[in-house]
Amino acid sequence: MPTKTSSSPVMPRRSALCWAVAAPWWLAAATPTLAQQSGAPAAKPPATKVHKYPFGPMKPPRPLPALALTTHTGSKTDLVALTRGKLTAIQLMFTGCSAVCPIQGAIFAAAQRKLAKSMPQVQWLSLSIDPLGDDPKALAAWLKRHGAQPGWTAAVPGLKDAESLFDMIGRRSKDFAGDIDRHTAQVFIADRQARLVYSTADMPSPEVLEEVLKEIDPLKL
Repeated sequence: MPTKTSSSPVMPRRSALCWAVAAPWWLAAATPTLAQQSGAPAAKPPATKVHKYPFGPMKPPRPLPALALTTHTGSKTDLVALTRGKLTAIQLMFTGCSAVCPIQGAIFAAAQRKLAKSMPQVQWLSLSIDPLGDDPKALAAWLKRHGAQPGWTAAVPGLKDAESLFDMIGRRSKDFAGDIDRHTAQVFIADRQARLVYSTADMPSPEVLEEVLKEIDPLKL
């Protein structure tokens, strides 16, 4: 069964939302089959993949580290400076990824288009976990490939800081040692105080991102 972080009492809809993401499998598991209703032996249910990482509101909020970053334009900044004062949706990716990352890019592209008018204050941030393979040119090409609009930034940390990205989202503990699946397809939401306040389940739809972002920051600034 999926695990999630504790829900905030002031945001009950958000708690319901994160469970709704996982609803299909647990609803199916809770519904008796025809065989069970008739008294016949029930077939063994298929194995269900359990979500490995917590999702939902982060309580308390987790301050972002001031990691040095190079953006797709070649400018130098740090993670706190880049996110402070902005509602930011963050994903981890790398341009050489041919499996999950293209889907992540498509999700951000669709969400950015969907929210362009209703939530223009949202900043979209793709953080590369591959400082050896990604440079500004590669990041810029990746954004162009996904049709990124202004407000969507890609950035990469230095080699010595790359592992800190995993620290940031809680992937570096001994429980995940040697686990290449630390590269998650979740989206992490940072508030205007440069704090992580929410993590989605894997591969959130644009509609889910819209709902979460509007609950966290309903102002149009």
